[in-house]
Amino acid sequence: MPGAAPFFVEMELRSFDTRRHWSSSSQTYAPADVLLGYLADGWQLSLVVGLEEHWHAGARRVDVFHFELTKDGQEQVLPVQSNPIVRRLMADRELRVVLLKRESISATGEHAPIT
Repeated sequence: MPGAAPFFVEMELRSFDTRRHWSSSSQTYAPADVLLGYLADGWQLSLVVGLEEHWHAGARRVDVFHFELTKDGQEQVLPVQSNPIVRRLMADRELRVVLLKRESISATGEHAPIT
């Protein structure tokens, strides 16, 4: 949302200026602060977020959200494990979640565009 005021979670984390580099070649999932750093740097977040579910022993689930970001013609997909900060950001921005099929996600975490 260009020109929109930052949401609560974004304002809270901006005050700490703890930006760090993330690369998919060295770390499978990006921390939530990396996502917020991209947003602070002017990257635009897609209104649709992909959800990748991982089930362990059939009873415990770990969610990974795939955020599509764009800026100046560049595109980036950031896979971030679910946590309270991510869920609050998604609720504040009223993002729509779509379940990603396992076969659409490669071993590197890349996936077909979210529609």
